[in-house]
Amino acid sequence: MLVELTIENLAIIENLSLEFDRGLSVISGETGAGKSITVDALSYILGGKVDHSLISHDKSQCNLVAHFDVSDIPKAKTWLQEQLIESEDGECIIRRVINKEGRSKNYINGQSMPLHALKSLGELLIDIHGQHAHQSLVKDGHQRELLDQYAETESELIKLQILSKEIRQRTEQLHQLKNRDDSMRERIDFLNFQLQEFKNISPKQGEWESILEQHNEASHAEEFQDGIQKCLNYLNDDRGVLTQLNRIGQQLTTLAKLDDKFKSYADMINEADILCSEVANDLNRMDNTEVDEKTLMQLESRMRELNDLARKHRVEPEELLTKQQDIETEIASQFLSDEAIEDLENELKEYQIKWQKIADKITQKRQKAIIILNKQITNAMQGLSMTGGAFDIRLHPEKSFGPHGQENVEFHVRSNPGMPFYPLGKVASGGELARISLAISVILSMKSSLPTLIFDEVDTGVGGAVAEMIGKHLQELSEGRQVFCVTHLPQVASFGHHHFAVAKTKSDNHTETQIKKLSKEERVQEIARMLGGVKLTEATFNHAREMLTASHSL
Repeated sequence: MLVELTIENLAIIENLSLEFDRGLSVISGETGAGKSITVDALSYILGGKVDHSLISHDKSQCNLVAHFDVSDIPKAKTWLQEQLIESEDGECIIRRVINKEGRSKNYINGQSMPLHALKSLGELLIDIHGQHAHQSLVKDGHQRELLDQYAETESELIKLQILSKEIRQRTEQLHQLKNRDDSMRERIDFLNFQLQEFKNISPKQGEWESILEQHNEASHAEEFQDGIQKCLNYLNDDRGVLTQLNRIGQQLTTLAKLDDKFKSYADMINEADILCSEVANDLNRMDNTEVDEKTLMQLESRMRELNDLARKHRVEPEELLTKQQDIETEIASQFLSDEAIEDLENELKEYQIKWQKIADKITQKRQKAIIILNKQITNAMQGLSMTGGAFDIRLHPEKSFGPHGQENVEFHVRSNPGMPFYPLGKVASGGELARISLAISVILSMKSSLPTLIFDEVDTGVGGAVAEMIGKHLQELSEGRQVFCVTHLPQVASFGHHHFAVAKTKSDNHTETQIKKLSKEERVQEIARMLGGVKLTEATFNHAREMLTASHSL
């Protein structure tokens, strides 16, 4: 239940805090005073799209806070527990700070949360019926959604969507396998031609790196030999490194006999002598290696061969073997066996059987819901100045293994007795659509588990006895829950358990909207104002009192 709402710097509200209770709360006010600002604020708090032009022109941001009591809302409590932000006393505080640049900061019980978290939690707390809901009543799919909402098919539809996706994927795979055309055969021929090129050249793993190394040695053989010979001379001649190290080592060994500190020096020189000797031995083995022109030519020929193949396939030479494996894999994938196709057909059949079973269950739920809904909406139409009218929901079979079941849903209406039924969007006027939409909203809300329902000017275009019936329906709907209704009709407002009035105050350089909870006598004055007239008379006030008395004694 919504306990408190705080609004700062939204539209022409500077700072406003309202407390709410159970029952029907009506919000009224002059046209243009800002009756729907509270609804807009709640929509923003619960993750709705923001109209940034509504942020006060002289402020950089607006601050919106909603306090909820979720003690009796199990789904909301579970959601908060899963997010590890549950409050011990059942309190849930949602805050949204929105700046003019379009960014917002969102908090639930003091913890920063992403926008989608506000939307997820909001769906468990409040249901908002907007003033233009009737316009979507004739849109494709919306009628089915309304029926499914009443029939409570959500869990089955989730399963059906998963199965429908699996069926679609396997159907497409089978179609591709069974309908290979000439272009596919041409592709296989082309791949086989490419593969033969690879087999003719036969690239090996690590071959390119090895060839580069061998080619480098062969092409610089003379330089290597000249350098090796010079190094051997520096190491081995009479004044070379090895001779000098030997002499130094002997001298240090002699000194070590006199003083131990020279022993470590002698050891280091001996180690250097050993290392230099090993270098000399290795260089001697490499000395006199002849330059093999034939080997060099073979290496260069192989390099050109690999390079040409790599360039043709737009890969590096060292990637040739991987490219060959890719071609072989693609060729193999084109030749699935008949057994594989049969397996795929069996999988498809299993998914279709599962889909049919769930679709049948959805159909049964829809059919049961239709019987009840047709009767309830038809009865509601009689009380909304559509005497003799009737409502009929029809299912049109459609076997496509789709995600929404095995039928389309279409609402039909009959305006007068004896007349045929026609699709809702083709025969209902705007006023009739609004009344039927309201009837559906109220009936669906009766089954809703949400503790708070909001109706934003859903009574537009009606009046008189129809308005009185709307007020009565909303009052009945508010039993055991919290219902808000933004209205301009005194007949509806008189049914409220609580009444909030919206007023706009102006000065020379300042305009501000205030919302106030009315006392009993203030309610009489507001109902009288809503009844209208240039001058409010005592008769008008008496009429207002009578309406309030009658609406709460029904």
